[in-house]
Amino acid sequence: MLNYIVDIALRYKVLVLVAFVLVIVFGVKAWREVPVDAFPDVTPVQVNIYTSSPGIAAEDVEKLLTFPVETAVAGLPGIEQIRSVSMFGLSSVSVYFKDNVDIYFARRLVSEKLLEAKARIPEGYGEPVLGPNSSGLGQVFWYTVESADKKLTQMDLRTLQDWTIRLVLRTASGLDDVTSWGGQEKQYQVLINPQKLIKYGLTFKAVMESLHLNNRQVGGQYVNLGQEQYLVRGMGLVANAQEIGSIVITEKGGTPIYVRDVAEVKEAPALRTGAITKNGEEVVLGIALQRIGENAKNVVDAVKEKLKTVQQALPAGVTINTAYDRTELVEKAIKTAENALVEGSILVAIILYLFLGEIRSAIVVILALPLAMLMSFILMQQWGLSANLMSLAGLAVGIGMMVDGAVVLVENSFRLLSHKVGQVVNQTHVILEAAREVINPTAFAILIIIVVFLPLFALTGLEGKLFKPMALTITFAMVGSLILTLTLVPVLAALILRPKEEKDTFVVRWAKKLYLPLLDWALENKRKVIGGALVLLVATIAIFPFLGKEFMPTLQEGGIMFRVTSIPSTSLEESIRISQQIEARLKQFPQTKSAIAMIGRPEIGETADVNYMEILVDLKPHDQWPEAISFPALTHEMQESLEKVVPTAVFAATQPIQMRVEELISGVRATLALKLYGEDLTELDRQSSEIKAVLQKVTGVSDLALEANKGKPQMVIKVNRESAARFGINADDILEVVQAGIGGKAVSTLIDGVKRFDIQVWLAPEFRNSVEAINNIPIRTQSGALVPLSRVATVELDEGYSFVRREQLQRYAVIQMDVKGRDVDGFVKEAAAKIK
Repeated sequence: MLNYIVDIALRYKVLVLVAFVLVIVFGVKAWREVPVDAFPDVTPVQVNIYTSSPGIAAEDVEKLLTFPVETAVAGLPGIEQIRSVSMFGLSSVSVYFKDNVDIYFARRLVSEKLLEAKARIPEGYGEPVLGPNSSGLGQVFWYTVESADKKLTQMDLRTLQDWTIRLVLRTASGLDDVTSWGGQEKQYQVLINPQKLIKYGLTFKAVMESLHLNNRQVGGQYVNLGQEQYLVRGMGLVANAQEIGSIVITEKGGTPIYVRDVAEVKEAPALRTGAITKNGEEVVLGIALQRIGENAKNVVDAVKEKLKTVQQALPAGVTINTAYDRTELVEKAIKTAENALVEGSILVAIILYLFLGEIRSAIVVILALPLAMLMSFILMQQWGLSANLMSLAGLAVGIGMMVDGAVVLVENSFRLLSHKVGQVVNQTHVILEAAREVINPTAFAILIIIVVFLPLFALTGLEGKLFKPMALTITFAMVGSLILTLTLVPVLAALILRPKEEKDTFVVRWAKKLYLPLLDWALENKRKVIGGALVLLVATIAIFPFLGKEFMPTLQEGGIMFRVTSIPSTSLEESIRISQQIEARLKQFPQTKSAIAMIGRPEIGETADVNYMEILVDLKPHDQWPEAISFPALTHEMQESLEKVVPTAVFAATQPIQMRVEELISGVRATLALKLYGEDLTELDRQSSEIKAVLQKVTGVSDLALEANKGKPQMVIKVNRESAARFGINADDILEVVQAGIGGKAVSTLIDGVKRFDIQVWLAPEFRNSVEAINNIPIRTQSGALVPLSRVATVELDEGYSFVRREQLQRYAVIQMDVKGRDVDGFVKEAAAKIK
């Protein structure tokens, strides 16, 4: 069969050449169009569900929001795992499907269950929504919005980001969404003075109802006036703070009581769950999220083009600056892989010439190498593989193997032709004879190489997504090599090679001089050779268990990410102050280009409290570093310095992509995580603290932290039902004051063109910013009398939890850590032994 293929190729040389010209055309096209990324996307098929309910504590979020969503989606087909995080004001549920489930089918299944989940959530506690259709590695571009002349406030910048920049960017090809983070979100606040409510005999609820009912716009169909038709519009939307204040609540003796009579109305920033600082100053951050399956480089290029357009529409002095650009890493990674391919090809060419000693033979073999690569790119494009470090590494590994078949066939062809020097020969016939002699063992050798990589195709999950691209590209390259060996190489040999006396090159003569005596000795001492090989095999097997083991090596991404965790009671303002201290210290390192801190979380999406921050250190190019220092050494030096600046915080060094991959593996942003399952949060806290103390003594442990430990300050206002009943007060009346008066409640929306701003009702700050003031909040009874809150409820200071994590509908606590100075596998085994 194989001989027949070679025979056909040699009969139809022109067709073979035309076919491979087409391979070159389509191969170059595929090389230009194949998706490009730094790293294979190892994200599982994952659908995120977010339910926002501002002001609700983590334990209540779990009970009221997370559990209904989990139980609604738990029975869906194809689910492998459900993870959730309940925290202050936000429920995040991640549903993981099997790898063979289409992401859009998975999203549709989950979407259908959201109505069921919504029905199980108490009214007024938020609605579950699907997260962006982006992978765990989808954050491809970050930018900051800054005011160079400081004329615009953080609220102005955030408004520009939300309602101008973000809307334009969302039209970029391949982009799924843009997350806004930092700055101050604008809202219209109605700050009620309870003493004035008493003066006018009004209730908190009456103010809220007036605001809700007096900010509307309706349609009245149309009327015919003569021969013309007029549409009817009822215009009642408020346009500014002054109009909000002019809303009438009621009237007393013919005199209207306006909102402004009982409250101060103003534009002000909403309560924040996070902030962004850059080089010590607050800024607004935008994060571009790439849609699943898109080309990272193309998406970033599209975002940059949109930013050029939107920059022209921004006010003078406002600039958009790049904070993180995945394409920098992509280009660096691809450049590294391309250099390896080019350098490998050059080395192969040199070695071939040195051993074959004949330029025509070397040319035939070298021509096969780029063609095999181009055939690989065609197959990569058809299989949907991206060009990344792992896939291109497969080509780099296979460079030498790609030309094995061509070398054997060309060398044998040259040998037979050398026997025909001075004779009139049918060159095609000689090449066919040469191919028949070696084609079967050559093809079998190539197939054996392909078979060696077949076990990698059996890998599933994260391992499969990581290593399959490499196995596939090597397989594609070897299949291309086999096709070339059977078709193009014999044709080129017939056209290019000429009969010439065969002579050993000096390299071959030198190799024979060393090898032949060694071969003779080996043949004469068979038992010694076999015995020595067996000893070496046994020694290798014996040493293997003592080798350190890690899942994957660390990729130097060009920047350092520090995870910083302060004590749970840390406020946002204190975290901002800490971030400014850290950034000031980082700027003292000459290798630092800039530092940006992401504190807490945006309004929806991330799951971090305000005591947690991630600081991205953008480094200068290595050739601009003033002193020779390795990347790990610089990271260690920076971390040691930062630990002295903020000794109460826990620091952990990582990198952006590395951190996301770690989070995908365990659900925790750390190299290693120990999970302790149980229903009692107090018991989980106690046992995890004990385990942490044990782990502290294991050699190599670093950045050890107990994430879900108790310590989040809480003010608990508990209704005294008996006391409330004596005054004829319902629990709902008391809780309404707690929710809206102390926490603030959005009762309507001010619409300004495409912009939307909440109208938020609150008690004025002096009536809610201390325990004493809260105890004195007046509650109106059904008879119209007033009693202080302390008469119908107790106000206590307590501690709660920052997070409640769940996996497969079970609570768990997390102990996270890194390992330094030893291998991960050895550390895990020692830690497990000590914990038991």
